[in-house]
Amino acid sequence: MPFATTQGPAPSSSVRVPSGLGWLRLLLVLAVLVPLLLLAAFSVYRYAQLEAEAEVRLKRTLSIAHEHALRILATNRTLLEHVRDLAPRGTALDPQRRDELNAQLAQLARGQPQVQSIRIEDPNGAVLAASDGLEPRPGADGVGRGLTPEPQLMHGRVHLSDLLRDGPDGERLFEISLGRFTKNGDFAGVVETRTPPSFFTSFHATLAAEEPGVAITLFRADGLVYSRWPPLPDAPERMSPRGEVLSRVLAGETSGVVRNISSLDQQRRIILFQQLGDFPAYIGVGREFGALKMDLLREVGLLAAFGAVPVLGIVLAAWVAMQRTRQALAAAAELRHESEVRRQVEEALFQSQKMEALGRLTGGVAHDFNNALMVIGGNLHLLHRTVPEGARRYLDAIGRAVQSSAQLTRQLLAFSRRQALAPENVRLQERLPELEDLLVPTLGAQVQLSIDVDPATPPIHVDASELELALINLAVNARDAMDDGGSFILRAGPTPAPAGADGEWVLVEAVDSGQGMDPAVAARAFDPFFTTKPAGKGTGLGLSQVYGLCERAGGRAELRSAPGRGTRVRLLFPASREADPPAPPVPADASAPLKLSVLLVEDNLEVAQVIRPVLESHGCTVMHVPTGALALKVLEVDAGRFDLLLTDVVMPGGVDGATLASTVQIRYPRLQILLMTGYAEQIAAIDALGFKVLAKPFTPQVLTEALASIVRTASAPPGTRPPTAQGHEGSHTSL
Repeated sequence: MPFATTQGPAPSSSVRVPSGLGWLRLLLVLAVLVPLLLLAAFSVYRYAQLEAEAEVRLKRTLSIAHEHALRILATNRTLLEHVRDLAPRGTALDPQRRDELNAQLAQLARGQPQVQSIRIEDPNGAVLAASDGLEPRPGADGVGRGLTPEPQLMHGRVHLSDLLRDGPDGERLFEISLGRFTKNGDFAGVVETRTPPSFFTSFHATLAAEEPGVAITLFRADGLVYSRWPPLPDAPERMSPRGEVLSRVLAGETSGVVRNISSLDQQRRIILFQQLGDFPAYIGVGREFGALKMDLLREVGLLAAFGAVPVLGIVLAAWVAMQRTRQALAAAAELRHESEVRRQVEEALFQSQKMEALGRLTGGVAHDFNNALMVIGGNLHLLHRTVPEGARRYLDAIGRAVQSSAQLTRQLLAFSRRQALAPENVRLQERLPELEDLLVPTLGAQVQLSIDVDPATPPIHVDASELELALINLAVNARDAMDDGGSFILRAGPTPAPAGADGEWVLVEAVDSGQGMDPAVAARAFDPFFTTKPAGKGTGLGLSQVYGLCERAGGRAELRSAPGRGTRVRLLFPASREADPPAPPVPADASAPLKLSVLLVEDNLEVAQVIRPVLESHGCTVMHVPTGALALKVLEVDAGRFDLLLTDVVMPGGVDGATLASTVQIRYPRLQILLMTGYAEQIAAIDALGFKVLAKPFTPQVLTEALASIVRTASAPPGTRPPTAQGHEGSHTSL
């Protein structure tokens, strides 16, 4: 049964009766929508009319241009047939006869304004006679070229040449040729006229002046364009065979109507084309749809201007009534807002707890990963000494992978806030281009990345890892705002100081072509935990991290965005006024034996088995113990035999590395101490205790240089010892 009936009245929840505000909104929508629909219907109808009228006018223009071009070609063919009758049957000409023919050809050319010159050529392309003299001007196209009797010449049909140039700087022209034959039927050369395309262009310009927006093109059957009005300096000389016009010509059509994009200037047009008699040439006329749209906009705009006044009156009345109704609902809206704020605070607390847990997990994973990199890199260093030269390229590949993994570890630590901030002078000319390999996979294949840094950009004083994280956050936001792809531009350079500031400043700007933000969203973009992404797609912490980076560096962050126009984030930093730290001293001989007795304290046996042979290869004697408690027992028995304590920081048992170092410093002040750790957040705390520290993973070179520095410091006179260097400087390169 097609319908079902219900007994009794329908439940009240199944029928929504518009409220007073709803009726006013409906009236407001109808007051705008109905006139717009009527205007749209008129626009569709009128556009169809304009297109039909344009096609009629184009047919008239095509007819005139076709008649003119056909008359010129037919006149040239008649002229060539006459010249062929005057030309000798053979391929040679005596001087007297040549002079007579030159004079006759000059007389014929004077009566034909479309003809630049008339020539008679032998089979090799040498000029036998010409209306402009015996020999062509130096540099002219066609001099000395061999002529092959093409099929159309063999059958008495006209041949149209490619575009030539009359001399190195001469006018461009094309040849119209007919074949000559001996009494025996052998090919004896050609007779030809040379016609400049400008002769057609000037006529087409006059014709198009009566029809604004019209383009007229004369082209050969294979798509070579002889003339076009209006001229396009950058247009190709040949039409694309994939274009609808040329594809239909090549299919054998002699005329037609096309509504398509022109292959010459990529403009959408109505295009009409027609062959010029039996000549292998066509004339085409077209008019841009854009011109039709402008005509339509003028008419629709005039109509809209007359109808706007009554519509505006209705809209204004409905808007005033709606404003008064809205005031009565303000109290309820305020209550809902307070409930929403409470919910957001609870979500923010949950996000904060989740990020803290994620940070702890990431820090622990990074520590274990650093130890693994130490093992891989150390054994790689030892293998380099034993493998043959031909196999080292495989080790180099492993080394590059280790370096890439170490870089990833530092980024994880920066993300999880487990790496202590270490502001330094960052040169954006060097740092930003290095980020390309990191940003390209972040953005994906659909987003085009562009990085541009002014060479004159001064350095800024920021934490390099935090800057990298900020730019990655901006790239992620840009990618999420461009569902169908787009562009992400990262540029930097000097900029004037903002209001209230002085000195040199640097601008780092990130621009995307995404969907943009409305003003309300843009105003809250830097708020922590504020996000418009769906649940699970974002934390709302990306832009707040960017803002915090600028604040800590003494700068500021700005965001400019509009719906449909993308987003522009501007990071302003004061230029660094600190001098770059001096380069660490390089030992005179890096391979010189250190001759140290080292007590190595490392709970990871594999890491210890990497460090030990490195030290022994530099003349050190090494004793390894796995815990701090065992190290203290060894020192109680014979502390004098050791020159250096090399200890990890995080170890099982009650004595960690920091406690061990502090105890040894008090009990055995003669013993040098060097710590190492895979937890980057511990470096600042260890520095504060006055100990040298190496951040895992470190290279054998970093380790040996640190030991060499200890040897130099211990052997220097007390008044000349250099200040203690931080062992973690330069340790970003992994084993």
